[in-house]
Amino acid sequence: MPASLTDQVRAALEEDLRTERLTPGMAINEGALAARFGASRTPVREALLVLVAKGLVEIRPRAGIYVRQLGTREIVAMMEGLAELEGVLARLAAGRINTALRAALQQALARTQTCAETGDANGYMAANTQLHELIYEASGNAFIVEQTRLVRQRIAPYRGPMFEKPGRLVRSQAEHAAVVGAICAGDAEAAAEAMRQHITAGGRALADIVLTMPVD
Repeated sequence: MPASLTDQVRAALEEDLRTERLTPGMAINEGALAARFGASRTPVREALLVLVAKGLVEIRPRAGIYVRQLGTREIVAMMEGLAELEGVLARLAAGRINTALRAALQQALARTQTCAETGDANGYMAANTQLHELIYEASGNAFIVEQTRLVRQRIAPYRGPMFEKPGRLVRSQAEHAAVVGAICAGDAEAAAEAMRQHITAGGRALADIVLTMPVD
């Protein structure tokens, strides 16, 4: 079934958030969005309300609509939750991964390695997403994957600067290697612990970024 106009607008705005065309604290012009999609304000408003429910956008009374800006405590709380969710997925993947996914995961690790060695932050982000998605697929648990993606979606606007921090790509790649190695070896507990450590390290980097952001 074709996506409704509301779903199309929502998906486009989520992509804008992921690619940082919309950044935390930025105002959203409802009329401009309606013109962009050649739509009335009704589907645009409905799409924005979905994003409000997801915690991606906020409506400030008598002020307007803005991209939600997370506080440091929220970032820390989300990353603690994400570390546990991703740890469970890594554990499940270690016990369920098949030959094809194991090969694909090792190829994804090679791509992140290349990007880390060349300092390609944008390429690393894309390869990083693919690596995690392969782990999600190998886990075989759609429910936990859905919850994990929702948290990642909320922190997505903050992730770009994280990979620009000096040395972060190299450290992240070493963490990836530990996760992938444990999964491919079928060591469920080592995979879970390595993934928790990986996400926790990213959480510290994200918190540092939030602390340096200007406050409106």
